[in-house]
Amino acid sequence: MKQHLLGTLKVTIGLVLIVVLITGGIELFSSTQNRGAEQLHDFVTVANMFHGKIEGSALLEDFDTLLQLILDETPEDTTEINTLIINRSLSARGYTEQFNWLYPPTTEALEILGSLMREGRLIQSCYSRLNLAWSKRESGDELSCVQYCEEARELFKKAISLRAQNKIDMDNLKLQAEHKLAQ
Repeated sequence: MKQHLLGTLKVTIGLVLIVVLITGGIELFSSTQNRGAEQLHDFVTVANMFHGKIEGSALLEDFDTLLQLILDETPEDTTEINTLIINRSLSARGYTEQFNWLYPPTTEALEILGSLMREGRLIQSCYSRLNLAWSKRESGDELSCVQYCEEARELFKKAISLRAQNKIDMDNLKLQAEHKLAQ
């Protein structure tokens, strides 16, 4: 009887220990999943903030105006054009480089980060082409000026298209992270 009681006690302790280990494992797994979802949510929130910084800014709004100034037959103030090109080029570079501060916690986030950086590089390329166009304009090479302006316009269209897609992708990723956090 004593040995039977001792055996039952051992089995009971073993089962309790197994239940505790399983419960602890589930909690650990759940907390890891939540931490990953929180990191993803934080990443997307900051990326959205960075992405939105240039919405309605001179970097995007002044592009067409600057393009027209460069193509204009007789620009009134060449210093203003030089200043605008340099300022917008530096702003585009800063926009791109801010994404270097982000650490993507998932492969989806890494893909979005890469796309955000591509967007920034496209905007930088737009202003680089405008700078080349202006340089050609000042040297009297009208044909090259127009060609660089057209390249800049095409790059800008691609950048705006990619920008819209990036916004959609980030919104979708944020919804996924929020869904995981709600579970």
